[in-house]
Amino acid sequence: MNNQTETGIVKKKFSLDCEEQFEQLISNFFDILVLIDERGYQHYVSGSCEKILGYSPEELLGVSVIDEFIHPEDQEKTKRGLWNIIHRAKNGGTQYRHKHKNGGWVYLEAFGTNQLDNPSVRSVVLNVRDITERKRTEQELREGRQRLKELNATKDRFFSIIGHDLKSPVNNILGLSDLMLEQLKNGDYDGMEEYTKMINHSSRKAIDLLSNLLTWARSQTGSITYQPEPVNLKNLVDGTIDLVRDSAARKSITLENRIPEDAELIADPVMLELIMRNLISNGIKFTPEDGSVKIAARENQDETAILVEDSGVGISNEAMKKLFRPEYNYSTKGTKKEVGTGLGLLLCKEFVAIHGGEIDVESNVGEGSTFSFTIPKQ
Repeated sequence: MNNQTETGIVKKKFSLDCEEQFEQLISNFFDILVLIDERGYQHYVSGSCEKILGYSPEELLGVSVIDEFIHPEDQEKTKRGLWNIIHRAKNGGTQYRHKHKNGGWVYLEAFGTNQLDNPSVRSVVLNVRDITERKRTEQELREGRQRLKELNATKDRFFSIIGHDLKSPVNNILGLSDLMLEQLKNGDYDGMEEYTKMINHSSRKAIDLLSNLLTWARSQTGSITYQPEPVNLKNLVDGTIDLVRDSAARKSITLENRIPEDAELIADPVMLELIMRNLISNGIKFTPEDGSVKIAARENQDETAILVEDSGVGISNEAMKKLFRPEYNYSTKGTKKEVGTGLGLLLCKEFVAIHGGEIDVESNVGEGSTFSFTIPKQ
C-alpha cells in the first residue's frame, strides 16, 4: 500500500471519528440544536430533544413544528419570531411552550441565526433551551411578591382597625361609663337607661369587630380548619337573622328569609354563618330606614347560589372595583353613619373560596345591591 493510499484512509478515518464525536457531543448537549427551513419545517434535530421533549429526532422531522407542536397561544409570536429572523434581523429569539410526548408542555427558549444563504447550511440554526424550571421559579416569585403585597395590606389594615376602628367603640364605652359613675356619685339617675343601651351597642360593635379581626388573623396564618357537613340553609339564616335583628329594628328594616325549608347543602357551618352575618349586616348598614334585606337561594345543577338583596343606597362602579381587595382598605359609612372596616367582605371572599365557590355583587346607585355567592354541590 503506497503512502498516498494510507494517507487517504487515515483522513477518512479521522473524518469519520470527528463526525461521530461531533454527533455524540451534540446529542449529549444540554440544549437542542435545530435546523429549520423558511416554512417552519425542521430537517435536523439533535438527539438531546428526547430527554427534554420525549420525542426522538425522527418524530420531529418533516412536520410544521409551529402548527403541530407549539402551544396554540404561542404559535403567532413564534411565527413572528421566525419571520423576523428570516426577513429582518438575521438573529433573534423567543420563548414558547412545546408539547411533550407525555401530553404536557415544556417551556423553551430559542435563539436563532439566519444561515439560509450559506450553501453549507441553508437553514435557520436554532439553539433551543429548556427553561421550564426558570418559568416555574419566575411564577413562584410573582406569587410571592403578590402574597407579600397582600400581607402588607393586611398588616396595614390591622393597624388601622386597632388604632382607629376598635378604639372608637372602646372610647365610647369608657366615656359613657365615666359619665354614669359621676352621675351615680351625685345621686343623679337621669339617662341611665339610655347610657346603658349605648354602652351595650358599643360593646356589641367592639365584639363583632374583634371577632372578625381574630378570624381574619387565623385565616392568614392557616389555622382555620375547613370542616364541611350537611347544613339546613334556612335554619342557619334564621339563626343569623336573630343575631342582627336589633340592628335592623333600630332602622325599622325588614329582614326576610325566602330560603325554602328543605334547602340543604354541604358547607362549613361556622364559615357559612360568618359569611351570612357579614352580608346581612352590610345590607342593614347601607339601607335607609323602613327598607328591607331579603335572603334567597337558587339551585343550579352544580352549585347553590345564595343572594342577599337590600333596598339600600347602592354602590358605584368605581367602589365595586375596590371591594374584596385588601390593598384598597376600602370602607364607607352607613346610612346612620355606621362605621366599618371592609374586613367582613374580605373574610366572605376568603371563606367562599375555601368552599370552592365565587362571590359577586350587582348594584346601582340609589337602587340597592345584591351580593351573591356560590357553594358547589358535593
